[in-house]
Amino acid sequence: MKWRNLGIVAALFLILGAYVYYYEIKGEKKREEASEKEKKLFQFEQKDVASITIKTGNNEFALQKDKDTWKLTKPIETKADKSTADSIAIDLASAKIDRNIDEQNIDWKKYGLDSPAVKLSAKLNDGKSYDIELGEKDFTDFSVFARIPGQNKVLVLPSSLLTSANKKLFELRDKTVIEFQRDQIKEMSIEVKGKEYSFEKNGEDWMIKKPFQSRGDRSEIGSIVSDLELAKVEEFVQSPETNLKIYGLEKPGIRVNLLLGDNRARKTLLVGKKVDSVYYAKDESRASLFKIKEDLYKKLSLDPQKVRDKKVLRFERGDIHQIDIKLQDKTFAFSKGSDEKWKIVKPDGYKDKPIIEYKIFWPIEDLEGKELIDNANLRDPQYGFSQPLAEIKLVDKNKKINEIVLGKLNKDKVYAKTNDGMTIYKVDKKVLDDLNFKIEDLLEK
Repeated sequence: MKWRNLGIVAALFLILGAYVYYYEIKGEKKREEASEKEKKLFQFEQKDVASITIKTGNNEFALQKDKDTWKLTKPIETKADKSTADSIAIDLASAKIDRNIDEQNIDWKKYGLDSPAVKLSAKLNDGKSYDIELGEKDFTDFSVFARIPGQNKVLVLPSSLLTSANKKLFELRDKTVIEFQRDQIKEMSIEVKGKEYSFEKNGEDWMIKKPFQSRGDRSEIGSIVSDLELAKVEEFVQSPETNLKIYGLEKPGIRVNLLLGDNRARKTLLVGKKVDSVYYAKDESRASLFKIKEDLYKKLSLDPQKVRDKKVLRFERGDIHQIDIKLQDKTFAFSKGSDEKWKIVKPDGYKDKPIIEYKIFWPIEDLEGKELIDNANLRDPQYGFSQPLAEIKLVDKNKKINEIVLGKLNKDKVYAKTNDGMTIYKVDKKVLDDLNFKIEDLLEK
């Protein structure tokens, strides 16, 4: 009997627990969701919006959704600013009614609804339309008075809906200076002040092809690409003249050509005359004429020394398996064994002694030209490469050999060259001291 009573009690606890869970906990969540749904101004989601019409005063703007982008179809046909259009759709779909004001004879002027600041209309993918009129903000500035045409009541909505919808034409237009995806760039050329600079992408690196051949500075060229990609129009020129000469665009001061993708599709930006603190500019593929910041103009006015890679030799430390260094009176040789440990090969008295890896690499990895000389005659005695002060040879895992030769001293610099280019680098003469290793300092303790 005792066990039977315990079983009944346990069953009652289970029933009670189930009731609490399904009605109190789970049921409460559903009731909250239903309540929130009832508060929504309109029962649709952002993804359902196909088009939006905005009327402000005498202005009317029409936005049309095109897959993941937006078009402005009124008062002009052009690409719309995606973030602005999305924001309007989101605020319209998520707006919640804070409260209703029901009065017998509503004084619409009192709420700014006799002549609404903004009239919004959204058309959905299923063809249904929803309209809302927005008047004045309340005293808190966080809410706005509104009404649905045909209804005799005032709604109080979040003022964010008024803020996102009350836009000017400039704010609704796409302000991208030149549209492209940086990972699609294969080549880039910049013509500035009568000189053409041509760059070619190679993986994550850049090569300069004109007016000289050299490795490009990845960071500096990447910064130019980034500034181009993120550049925004400062102002659109209304009703521009067809004669581009007026804006200095017939023979532009700067011309940027981007070749994109495997088919090398071309995108071209022209930059013309300066007006005040901005410059006239045009994307050749679009009719619109606009102005850009002076900062972008300056960035495109290339400094040849900045865009080139000043590292004498670039390599991945993990790929190197052998290093030979020959000075005028000493020779060092190091190799990496199958255990990935670096050991001494020369001098003979220290053969096979393990060493601290970074100490043999840092003088070579950090070697940078403070001044670069292009298309030089490497045999010219003034550079001293026939009787070098130091020779460095790096052999990688594929047996490829890279060499650095240090020639004559020139004051506090020494001339340097590699075996794969015509450029001469003037590097700090301190490298000669750094390469003159003290074996005891290299050994693992």
